[in-house]
Amino acid sequence: MEKIGVIAYNFSFKSIEDIFKWCKENFVEYVEISINDLEEAKKLIKKYNVNVSQVSAGNDFVQKTKEDLLNQVKKIGELCKNIKEIDCNLIRIDGGWPKEEVDSKNYKNLIIEGIKRSVEIAEKENVYLALDNHGLLTNDYEFQLEIFNKINSKFLGANLDTMNYRWYGYPVEKLIEIYKLIAPYALHTHIKDGVGSRENYVGKVLGQGEVPIVDAIKILKDNNYKGVLCIEYEGKDKEIGYKKCVEFLKNLKI
Repeated sequence: MEKIGVIAYNFSFKSIEDIFKWCKENFVEYVEISINDLEEAKKLIKKYNVNVSQVSAGNDFVQKTKEDLLNQVKKIGELCKNIKEIDCNLIRIDGGWPKEEVDSKNYKNLIIEGIKRSVEIAEKENVYLALDNHGLLTNDYEFQLEIFNKINSKFLGANLDTMNYRWYGYPVEKLIEIYKLIAPYALHTHIKDGVGSRENYVGKVLGQGEVPIVDAIKILKDNNYKGVLCIEYEGKDKEIGYKKCVEFLKNLKI
């Protein structure tokens, strides 16, 4: 049976407890939370018997000063220690976002330096970092691969988001090729469907968009991925949409 999860910070509920309760009612055993929900999640895990698949650090390595960059690394380092209190050893990290005050030619070097420094801490703490393909910088799959190859640590891998590459602008026909390249590094997933890119993007229930979800999951399995299939639904009627996505994965025969 698949390990199915959902992303807590993408529901319309006002409290993190409502999300844990929803998971229990809908037989979803895993949830991804944000760093801001870590303390509250400690008691909710036992209460609802729902596990945390990973914690999102909410970091940004594209910083104007060295001090600001190191503060982002410090943030991840502290999370590496605190995450163990919920019996989890996986952190979702981001590369960063473009800023007017930072020269664009420095973006990639800043991201690589930030990740490298963070991985050095993660290795000591036996915690894994999953780099999300997100935004305008790390959705470039070639840059992702460059990062993985340069840092070359088993404690660094990918949080493979099935839709974000399409959102970035890659054509649908390119997605399977990208999945095959990134899947060997996958530590976690965001299983997401939709149509269009950038301002034309619309989130859809799994199987109702243009993303080859079934192929993506097959490719993950072919690469021995045994982690959580974590649903991220960005369409309307959040709770209804999430429930339909859960049903889609539970009925999937691969």
